[in-house]
Amino acid sequence: MTQKAQKRIKRDPERTRTALLNAGIELFSSRGYDGVSVDEIVAHAGFNKRMLYHYFENKDGLYVEVLRHVFAKLEACEIKSVENASDTKVAIKEILARYFDFLQQNPDFVNLLLWENLNQARFIDAHPNILSKAPILERLGEIIQQGIKQGEIDKSVDARHLLILLIGVCFIYFSNRHTLRHSFNLDLNRPSILNQGLQLAQNVMINGLIKPDTSGKR
Repeated sequence: MTQKAQKRIKRDPERTRTALLNAGIELFSSRGYDGVSVDEIVAHAGFNKRMLYHYFENKDGLYVEVLRHVFAKLEACEIKSVENASDTKVAIKEILARYFDFLQQNPDFVNLLLWENLNQARFIDAHPNILSKAPILERLGEIIQQGIKQGEIDKSVDARHLLILLIGVCFIYFSNRHTLRHSFNLDLNRPSILNQGLQLAQNVMINGLIKPDTSGKR
């Protein structure tokens, strides 16, 4: 390691690590793991290979940290969506709204998730702690049980399947936005169009899940 590199680590190690991580996010999301070389990553970040090996050991280590970083952001979003939800209706509206917002603000996440699925989740399989739905599933399960006891929701509703449906409704607006633009003549980059989709998704999911009130009360 050169003296210049050593001084840089000592002076601002967090900046160096963050620059390499951001370069990894940008390049891996656009080309996938196999489409990016270490040389390209360090050149994009403005550092040398020794810096990458110092902070992440190798390309695999950087890729795992990229996945860990983007999934941690999603998990924080998910927890916020249900932590203060008073009932199932509120939870569904909030989950959908936050997913739409998160996916719109984090296009790199969308691409990374698509790449990882194309690669049959080989890195997530090797590092299962990267991706966990346990926090949101636990809270969503509690909300569902409350709705079942109150007679608002059918007892067959499973939190896992419900969350998959909620994610799927949101994700396709961003994963398939380019082809959907041609198929339906909808510009899914426009906030007004996305808001229409969000409102419809909220209404459809809530009306399909919550039993109608037959008591006559309003």
